[in-house]
Amino acid sequence: MQGFYVCGNTGECLTLPVETRKQMLEAVVEANAGRGKIMAHVGAGHYTEVVELIEHANTLDIDAIASLPPSLQRYYNEDETVEFYANIAKLSKHPVYAYVTPALNAEPVRFAERIDKIDNIAGIKMSIPDYFVFGKIVKNCPNLNVLNGPDETILCGLVTGADGAIGTTYNMLPKLACKIYNSFKNGDLKEALRCQNKMNDSISLFLGHNIDYWKSGLRLIGYDMGETVFPAKPTSNEDNIDLKEKLAKVGFFEEI
Repeated sequence: MQGFYVCGNTGECLTLPVETRKQMLEAVVEANAGRGKIMAHVGAGHYTEVVELIEHANTLDIDAIASLPPSLQRYYNEDETVEFYANIAKLSKHPVYAYVTPALNAEPVRFAERIDKIDNIAGIKMSIPDYFVFGKIVKNCPNLNVLNGPDETILCGLVTGADGAIGTTYNMLPKLACKIYNSFKNGDLKEALRCQNKMNDSISLFLGHNIDYWKSGLRLIGYDMGETVFPAKPTSNEDNIDLKEKLAKVGFFEEI
């Protein structure tokens, strides 16, 4: 586990005020104390907020920034989205990561090829489980550091050429995620697949629930995440007990 991705979707970036996001990034930088790499997500609903978050990130000792597509929606076409990333790449003193996501209104491979030519764009996060497209991007964009998005298919990403991965479940099961990565790197695909299937047993219990339910997994292993942002409803005590029992059955706590 090599670092922290701050204020992505799991960090509720879509709903948090800019000032809160700044405080979160500052807190991570302080607690990290130079040990792991830090990537700050600066995507927001309005471009002026993106600029403000980049300017703030420029004042901190971090390693990269990233952004979902502009406005986090499919409002903008490919040319407009490429221009968005070109602009934030100019504003940022840190390397920039783009996204291929369902919110991207563009042909993914052509988009990645265009992104690959922009100065200060370091990589791309692939958040769609289309590994044919993934493989073409890895092949056609040799300068990009490509990161796998879907937690349930880390191994698919690695086999297709991913350099690493960013995901929600790794907050709860970092050791298991690292076992998948290291087993693959060591050529032990059987063990990598076993660990992927083990992780997916837990992921299956969280799918279909709101963000607070996912954060309940962290609470169950001793990390108080506080309350999620309205209108997300807090998980009830009954739901927490039920989740704990189900996680125990699939061996979740054995992997902490």
